[in-house]
Amino acid sequence: MGEETKHLEDYRQMERSDFNYFFEMPTRWGDLDAFGHVNNTLYARYYESARLGYFESLMDMRFDPELSSGVIHADMKIAYIKQLHYPSDIDVGCRISRMGNSSLDLDAAIFLKGSDTLISTSRAILVWFDYKANVNKPIPEENRKMIIDFERITPA
Repeated sequence: MGEETKHLEDYRQMERSDFNYFFEMPTRWGDLDAFGHVNNTLYARYYESARLGYFESLMDMRFDPELSSGVIHADMKIAYIKQLHYPSDIDVGCRISRMGNSSLDLDAAIFLKGSDTLISTSRAILVWFDYKANVNKPIPEENRKMIIDFERITPA
């Protein structure tokens, strides 16, 4: 398996210790499907909440209509490992695992609150984007430095 293929597949193998940031949230009764477990479509929402929390916490980035540039979602993969039921409290870990010129890989995993029980994993490709010009742009140097310092990663 080539290095790039390995990187694309390793998102299924995450542990709590892989993350410096966690977003806590409860499941809700309305998240359930007819089989009594959290519907698969809700996992993307859980990851979305954690992703926004990550960028708000790390960079004080506020996602509002006045934001001129920031990240957009280009792709997302989700692996469903265990069923999740109501009521449950979860911890969603997020990390930047790769940083290019304008793109980032954001890995995330859902754990039962305070435990190592892995429920789901995800990898999203994010692109730094100029919302007004409607084009990709390089990750600003100050944001790049914040990510490198927080995640202790080496940029590509």
